[in-house]
This record gives sequence, C-alpha cells and structure tokens, in this order.
Amino acid sequence: MSFCWFTSYIGYPNFFKKSGHPYELAQSFLKLAKAAQAEKSYAEAKDLFPDLDHAQVETKKAAFQEFGLLYVVPRSNIITLSPVGKQIYEACISSDLKEKNRRFILFALSRALAHYQFNNPLPVGGNRGIERAQSTDVLPYLACYYLLLNLNGLITVSEIRGAIFGLQQMSDIPKLLSSIVAKRKSKTEFKDLPGLPAVKGTADNLKIYFMSHLSLDGEILKNTTANYYGSEEQAFELTELGHEIIGSILDELWPRWRSRSASIPRAKKYSDIHDYFSNGVGQLCTKDVIKADLQKEQVAAQKISQGILDQYDVENLKELPIRNFKEGQHRLVQHSRLEKIRNTALVREAKRLYKKSRGRLFCEICTFDFEHKYGLRGKDYIEAHHKTPISELKDMVTLTVSDLAMVCSNCHRMLHRPPWITIEDLRATLTKK
Repeated sequence: MSFCWFTSYIGYPNFFKKSGHPYELAQSFLKLAKAAQAEKSYAEAKDLFPDLDHAQVETKKAAFQEFGLLYVVPRSNIITLSPVGKQIYEACISSDLKEKNRRFILFALSRALAHYQFNNPLPVGGNRGIERAQSTDVLPYLACYYLLLNLNGLITVSEIRGAIFGLQQMSDIPKLLSSIVAKRKSKTEFKDLPGLPAVKGTADNLKIYFMSHLSLDGEILKNTTANYYGSEEQAFELTELGHEIIGSILDELWPRWRSRSASIPRAKKYSDIHDYFSNGVGQLCTKDVIKADLQKEQVAAQKISQGILDQYDVENLKELPIRNFKEGQHRLVQHSRLEKIRNTALVREAKRLYKKSRGRLFCEICTFDFEHKYGLRGKDYIEAHHKTPISELKDMVTLTVSDLAMVCSNCHRMLHRPPWITIEDLRATLTKK
C-alpha cells in the first residue's frame, strides 16, 4: 500500500503559549483574522508582516486553511474567515478570554481537524497533490482519534510510520486497528511503509508535523515512551482532557463508533471552496455541539462541588507562569443550579511546581507514587486537594498553589470522608500505626 499522507509542514498555532513558533503562528492567525474583519485585502494583510516575505505569509496561510480557520480563493485578494475561524478569533482576542475559553478553543480546533480531508478544493501541495488527494477518502485526524480511543489512548511512532500512514480508505480502519492489536500482542514491530519519503529527515519531519497537528502541540496528546515491541520507543498518549474532547467529537461525527457495525465516516464531495469551509473543515460549532462536550465538564464540576474526588485535573497540559488564581467562581449549569467550580489552571500549576521542586509526584501524606507502582500508566498522575473545602468558600477568593496539597486517591477519599480533617491530622493517623 503506497504512502498517501501529507501535511502543510508548518505545525500548530498554539494560542496558549507565550513564545516559540506555535505561539508566533497563532499570533499570525489573529493578525490575518483581524485584517479580514476590517475588510483589508490579502495584499494589504501581507504587508502587516514586515519581517516576512510574501511567500512566507502564504505558507502560514496554507496552515490556517488546513485547520479550516480561514481561506483565500486562488487568484483572489479576499481573506475569508470560516465560521469556526471567527468563533476561535472571538474566543481568544484577549488573554483573559483565551484562558476562559481554553476547552472550547481546543475542542473547536480538534473538531475542525476531524473534518479535514486530503481530497478538498485546496489540497496541500496545490496541483501537485490533487491526484494523490483524490486517491483516498481518508479523514486522517478523525481516523487517528478513533485509533487512539481504541488503543488505550496511545500510539507509537513505529505504528504511525509502519501502519497508520498507509491507510488509504476509511473502510480499512477496523482491519488496521486489528493489525496493531495483533502486533502488540505478538510483540512484532511494524516495518516502515515502503512509500515513506526516501530521505529519513523528510520522513521524520512528516511525523513531527503531523503529530504536532494531531496533538495540538501537546495540548491534548503528549509525548511519552512505550515498550510494546521489545524496546522503548517514542509514543503519543492522550491526556484526560484529550480523552474527553475527542470522545465528544467521535460521538458527534461517528455515531456508535464503539460498535464494529457502525457506519464509518469518509471524505465527502464539496461543490467548491466556500462549501468546504462552511460545511466541512471550517463549519460552525453550534450551541448543541458545544453543550454536548461541556456536559462532561459539568459532571466533573458537580462531583467536585459535592466533595467527591475527581479525575478531571490530571490533564497536565502545559506549564503556566507562577501567579494567583481565582477560586469559587460560580457557573450556571443545567436546572439553573449554581455550583462552585475548581480553577484547573491553579491545579495544573500546583502539580507542575510540586514535581519541579521534588523531582516526582507523590502523596504528601503516605508518599504513594503512582508511576513507581503502575509504571507508564501512572506517570504524572496525582490528585490535588483543596486544604479549605470549595464548598466553604464564601465568595470569589484568591488562592495560590500553597492552598493545595498533592495526595493519592486513597488519602483523598479519607480527607473527604465526614467529618473533614486536615492533611496533618490524616498524616498523624498513619504515624500511629
């Protein structure tokens, strides 16, 4: 089976970083989107990048088209924001909005990628890629979402290069899944597909940039290692948030995806560029679609508000600057019930600093280490406990990472079991044994 996958070789526009290429790419999108909103021509917009020649701006624009954020009809001079591009632009035009809308932005980008298809009115590579694009009905990112959720949230580089990149028809995806499961069981490693670029550096770049897209630059899928085939190799693993987001996407776009008898989505025919960016890769995230995803977040928030330990904060998606965070903010959920919710940014920062200062994550009470006990599956896992119950916070208050404790699941249960006790009290009960 010949190799058919390709990307724009540009990476992912990361709206949450403060520096680096993905950050600069995100800023470029915001600049072009603002120009489009102001009805500037594409030629005028190019002049907003004095440090880049026009060809470099074209390359960036191609990346935004692949993500379905905006498009420029060939030989025209008009930038058009897609419906989802406009949503994302409006959701992150200020730093406060970006953090507030973090989940929506990641969901919208992941969902846009799920609609991306090689055979589209603006194929990557221009005319050179048309024949190759028309040879496949693969939705590459949606296919990988499906594989990830059926492979315990983890795929390896050898599986990408030796199997996944060879998928040419969506109807073959059950067979592809079965082959990976069988290879893992027999510990028989995949060999690189013969159609991969002959130059190793080019083949490696293909993997790097594709994974940058798929993982949203590490936001929902993180780098790790795995040993399915007799030796350690690079792999990519879904975060807890990634599980939730792509689960929502599959539930919408691939009904009954858990069943082998379910109808498998495949690339569609679009009449023109406007059709593709309005009803395909760049389609609007409707209120119902957003609500369906947020229901998962609401369930987690309800558990927290009831004092039940949660699994939601295991995301560990990014490093954050040291700062204060707002806690106790009220969110309106279904049935008009007001509940206090946890600021997940505070939790992520507390975990990051705890690991940085101690070298590993372990329970402050009993010293239990998830990674030491469970290996790769337990890596970077710990639960965060509010020393003062969220339910007792009278109003919006300012907390810091020192107001949280890192604890294992058992100790967390014991802390929340009525009557409420402190970290020190629970530790003392262990000392007496």
